[in-house]
Amino acid sequence: IDIPVLMYHSFCKDSSGENEYTISADRFEGDLKWLRDKGYTTIFPSQLISYVNEGAMLPSKPVILTFDDGFANNMLYAFPLLQKYNMKAVIALIGSESDKSSSDIYRNREHGNLNWGEVAILSLSCLIEFASHTYDLHSISQERKGADRKSGESSDQYRNILTEDLLKNQDLIEKATGSFPTAFAWPYGSYPADRIADPVLKDLGFLVTFTSYQHTSGITRGEPDSLFGLGRYLRTPSFDIEKII
Repeated sequence: IDIPVLMYHSFCKDSSGENEYTISADRFEGDLKWLRDKGYTTIFPSQLISYVNEGAMLPSKPVILTFDDGFANNMLYAFPLLQKYNMKAVIALIGSESDKSSSDIYRNREHGNLNWGEVAILSLSCLIEFASHTYDLHSISQERKGADRKSGESSDQYRNILTEDLLKNQDLIEKATGSFPTAFAWPYGSYPADRIADPVLKDLGFLVTFTSYQHTSGITRGEPDSLFGLGRYLRTPSFDIEKII
């Protein structure tokens, strides 16, 4: 089956705060209304995993909503709308940013990240599933883009760096939510072309990964590898949902 995945990041109160990676609450509500009216059902990555690996059933028109980075405005503006329409989403957390927010009593919920207490609360809603977006590899330098392998880095070096970072984030997410994260979103969508990271992620317990390549991916029951490197569509203010879905 083909599975469309929509990628969001930040949310704001009204259109004056919109940019390429931020959409207003009203625009997000419009997306949810459109999906509902067209008969789409939001699902979790865990449901997709069960479909592929266990033969579980899926709704006839599934779609996945992903929120990258774990901004606190996801809870402030998007979560009440998910409750209103009874729809699901997956939030991919940057663990180091949630650490900072948890120790910042002056954090701005418009622009800061979710703290671990908020993560715990959201996890109890049955409308949010959490994924990993690395602990502290969400940056771009001359040497490395996100969690990609840098030039001149040996396979062992790359495996060790990725393993240490992701294990730390998995542990923090599991402590906050009570659930071990099995989905991973590549920072900046920077996915190693040689797929050298796939065995590392599998060893760490990840069963589905998301990139930022804008296409709809096909997944196949009984083929776990089809869950790796799923494409997503970035929701910008100018994004035409009808052309994609």
